[in-house]
Amino acid sequence: MPTPEASPSPLHEAEVRSVLDALATGAPGGEAAVVEATGLPRTTVASALGVLAAAGVAVREGRGRFRADADAAFGLGVDVARDRVRVALVDLTGTVRARAERRDVKPTPVARARAAAVLANSCREDVETRLGPGRVVEVSSAVVAFPAVVGADRATVLHVPGYEKGGTALHDALVDALGCPVVVDNDVNLAAVAEQHLGAGRGRSSFVTLAFGAGFGAGVVLDGRLHRGASGIAGEVSFLPQPGHALGEQVLGDSAIAALAKDHDLPEDVTVRELIDRAEAGDGVAGDVVAEMARRIAVVVASLAIVLDPEAFVLADEAARAPIHGRVATYMRDRVGVLPARVEASPLGADGSVLGAARAASEELRRRAATAAVAGAAAPAGAGRGDGAVR
Repeated sequence: MPTPEASPSPLHEAEVRSVLDALATGAPGGEAAVVEATGLPRTTVASALGVLAAAGVAVREGRGRFRADADAAFGLGVDVARDRVRVALVDLTGTVRARAERRDVKPTPVARARAAAVLANSCREDVETRLGPGRVVEVSSAVVAFPAVVGADRATVLHVPGYEKGGTALHDALVDALGCPVVVDNDVNLAAVAEQHLGAGRGRSSFVTLAFGAGFGAGVVLDGRLHRGASGIAGEVSFLPQPGHALGEQVLGDSAIAALAKDHDLPEDVTVRELIDRAEAGDGVAGDVVAEMARRIAVVVASLAIVLDPEAFVLADEAARAPIHGRVATYMRDRVGVLPARVEASPLGADGSVLGAARAASEELRRRAATAAVAGAAAPAGAGRGDGAVR
């Protein structure tokens, strides 16, 4: 009795996603190159490329070559800071296609969400104009950077004394205003994502991003993956114990800076940026405050170095500026040189959070695209797969 031919194994979503990631992030589009980039069998890669092409996510370019269709899906990276909202419209490949910003936004969930929606519409219109008549840009999902502790559900802001009120009000307002699924994450976590792919973290499997702006926090990448912790509080280093301070006392951040300013007869509402500006201009009192801030950051670096031993510490936002970065590097060299702690300044400036949110949004787009492509391939003949767009 003849043995029937084996049916090809069904594609797994993770395999299709891996192939799409390889195409989207710049790998050459031939089968052999994608096999090398993904480590998948050639037959699996060939099947995945066919499925992605059928779904309208990949485009055939002849001679067995493919490319990701950047215009197949769009997402939003949103940075909701204390006094401003920034938006980056990103495509399937992770390329930021348009950006917009608005300052002096009221610190309420509804005001922030409405500002994000206005900015998103401005970005969409900009890209539609460049794509040409009749082209419509639909936003499939958004990732939002927010300066607070965010729970494991990526929607609930956890209440921390002195910080934002807890709950899902911001997430819910953004879903309503943007009309798409929304994921909320800590702003420094997303800054670390940006460093990993665009900044000082490239090529490193472990590093810590320390961002200093309106607040202070860390984004920890271990073994190539962002570490959030079991409840989302990993990286809340502004509360790390320091010499001369009570346990649980904030040593860096809004209230700590206000206390330092008051001790030096400076306005309590002075910002970190203003202090650094004054120090750079030769203000000795501001320089003393900046020096103390840098000393405290150095203590955080030393503490984390002992526990995590990462390849590097990346100082971001205002901490990347010379008056902070230089002092931290000097302190580490002169006071704790026994620790192998490499301190570098981020090349991304203050853009880390919004670029990290955009990067995370593009990854979400590819996840959704892979899911839709596999579902379409499994659909019964004649059931129809739509136009291939990811919505």
